[in-house]
Order: sequence, then C-alpha cells, then structure tokens
Amino acid sequence: MKAGIPEGLARNPEDVVVGEPIVTRAWKFDGSPHWVTYGMCLGQDEHGVWVYQPHGIFVSKPGVAFFAHEDAVVLIPGTGEWVATFYPGGHRRGLKLYIDVSTGIGWRRLSDGGWEVNSIDMDLDVIDRTTTGVYLDDEDEFAEHQVSMGYPRHLIAAMSREASGLLEQVGQKLAPFDGRVEERFSQGRAMVKA
Repeated sequence: MKAGIPEGLARNPEDVVVGEPIVTRAWKFDGSPHWVTYGMCLGQDEHGVWVYQPHGIFVSKPGVAFFAHEDAVVLIPGTGEWVATFYPGGHRRGLKLYIDVSTGIGWRRLSDGGWEVNSIDMDLDVIDRTTTGVYLDDEDEFAEHQVSMGYPRHLIAAMSREASGLLEQVGQKLAPFDGRVEERFSQGRAMVKA
C-alpha cells in the first residue's frame, strides 16, 4: 500500500451498531487523500453496512469543502469493489445514485466510538440520473491514472469488470439498486428527529 492509506483493516466491521458514527474516508491509489464524509449507521444486512448522511453534514477533500445540500444514504458492501451513494428524489441535479468503483475497503474502530471505513477510489463511477439514465463516468481519468499512478494490470482488469457488472446491475435495477434504499432514508430521517 502507498503512504497514508491504512493497512491491515478488516473487510467488514464485527459489531457495528445502529446509530454509531461512521466516517467514510477515500484515498487515491498514490496515497493522496480524497473525499471524507460523516454519517450514522443504519444497520447491516446481506448487502453491507448502510450509513445515513443528513443534509448539512460537512464533506471535504483537499481543495474542496461544503455542507451537503441533500440527504444521502451510503452502502458499503460486504463484498464487491465499490461504494454506493444514493440520493433522494428531487436532487437538484437529478442525481439518484453515484457508485465509486473502489478497492481496499477496510474498517477500523475509532478510539472514541464509532467506525472509520477506508477505500481507494479507482476513478470509474457508475451514475444514475433522472436526466440521463445510467452511465459510466471518468474513463479518461482511469486511463490517465493507469500511467501516472502505475495501476497494476490485474487491478485495471478487476476494476473494469466491476464497473461493467455494476452498469448491468443498476440498469436492471437488481438488488441492492432496486429501490429498497427508500426505507433507509425514512429510517435515517426518523433517527435524526429522535
């Protein structure tokens, strides 16, 4: 692993509890920091750990920071090389789903309670918008970083396969991309009001 990226993390948390804080931290393959967000655990099921990120949370990466305009629900899969962020209907840019094809997903408990989940963003994104439908984004960035960051051939192939599979899965509305996230939005909103 590159400098900065934590090593030896568990692929799945052992005892994550509903309501616990979860920090999601993405890195780039060269070890540089990428996006950091905060949320609350909604629970874990056969698809992975669901995290609620209410509007107004702080979102940042080097050179960019803002308070989220909309709620989001993030799914960290128990298996698979991706991190999915779902948005509610009515998103200002028509965004419904944004999947970061990622590798190196790993969890660690925070010293003051809660969890941090780390991942390595591999550029490719599967996006679903009300205005354009489902598409693959950032193939140019993926090609550029293969050279500038030295992606190994096996990783290039694996991430390309993952992106293709996700395009099909989202396009066919297969679980967990079948609308079940609406229940998670309701659960998160109720948690914030409590």
